[in-house]
Amino acid sequence: MRIGFAAPLSLAAVNGGVRTQVMQTALHLRDLGVDIEFIHFDQPYFNYDLVHVFSAGVETIGIAKQTVERNIPLIVSPVFFSNRSAATISASLIVEKTISGFGSGIRSDFGIKANICNWADAVLPNTETELALVKNGLKIESKKLHLIPNGVESRFKNASPDLFKKTYGIENFILFVGQAGAPRKNVIKLLQASKKIDSQVVIIGDFYDNDYSRNCYEIAHSQNNVLLIESLDHNDPILESAYAASSVFCLPSFYETPGIAALEAALAGSKIVITKKGGTKEYFGNDARYIDPESYEDVLNSIHTAMSDNSESQLAENILSRFTWEVVAEKTLDIYKKFS
Repeated sequence: MRIGFAAPLSLAAVNGGVRTQVMQTALHLRDLGVDIEFIHFDQPYFNYDLVHVFSAGVETIGIAKQTVERNIPLIVSPVFFSNRSAATISASLIVEKTISGFGSGIRSDFGIKANICNWADAVLPNTETELALVKNGLKIESKKLHLIPNGVESRFKNASPDLFKKTYGIENFILFVGQAGAPRKNVIKLLQASKKIDSQVVIIGDFYDNDYSRNCYEIAHSQNNVLLIESLDHNDPILESAYAASSVFCLPSFYETPGIAALEAALAGSKIVITKKGGTKEYFGNDARYIDPESYEDVLNSIHTAMSDNSESQLAENILSRFTWEVVAEKTLDIYKKFS
């Protein structure tokens, strides 16, 4: 089986969850004997048994359209969440379609996602929340929708704190890992909370040349308990050691689907404080503290509660049984076999 993978070019510059999803899915499908090739955007012609597009949007619509025009089965992982309701999204698409009827040619991000998902033979959301939004907001028929979770590498279960402790001289800290400069990640709320946290706060991730990042820097540099570390390669041993050395992992994003870094941290034994938006409860169940990302007090109080909690948790074991990339690859291959 020869499968073409297509993902946004911007992923090459961003070491984030979608990039991890794409690369780990490819790696573990290859372990199952699947021939995976990445489609180049300047490729004039391609012929695969099936094409899998990750992140439906303006960067991938061209390849999705070519796939359909060549009568090649199309699978789409939409990577879609919005804080707008499904009803609002649906209504906006109706307005967009009406305006387009007058020849405006205007297409919103919602409209592009809806087009790609409608062309697809199968659409693979990774949470029930995303599935409902795709179904009711983008109006994708139920028979196309197949829930495929995001995953985590089981190696994080064996992570040791020693390397991070030796390198930076700290442990039992509050940790954030991700695109720190992206406003959606809302790291500024964690930095604001750091003023009233006795422990060290470690931020691993890059900031950008914008006002939001400058505000984050100003807060971080005014505090003696904040350590900023530039983004690490996903395979850097310091990263897994940081997870193991941390006491609490905090992801105060405006939404996550579900936050691969939080899955990695949970496997390494860190307690999880995470946004309540975006399907996170489907992965972390009752073994995490869920926060309102708009509330500084909620972030602060949840971190304090997590730090003082010494109860046993089955979270790592639950993740290992349900959300490893091996499980994800097997479920994905089952979908491929239906269409190739």
